[in-house]
Amino acid sequence: MKVSSYNPKISRIEIDRETCISVASCVAIAPDNFDLDEEGKARVISKDGDNAQILEAAKSCPVDAIKVFDENGKQIWPNQQE
Repeated sequence: MKVSSYNPKISRIEIDRETCISVASCVAIAPDNFDLDEEGKARVISKDGDNAQILEAAKSCPVDAIKVFDENGKQIWPNQQE
């Protein structure tokens, strides 16, 4: 069984405020990268840090409101069909 070693460098994170339902799982997983604004919506406070942790936080969003892009501009979460 081959294990993937793909560990993308995250260059951009976007949050769809209309989709966000304020669960805050992203904040719980990556508090150095996400917090909630005055309306209770998730916001990015830093794109730097542990890329795996940021990706895990994005994947934890139950409504996929967080989009993550690599250094080439490719969306890596949610996965896009090619």
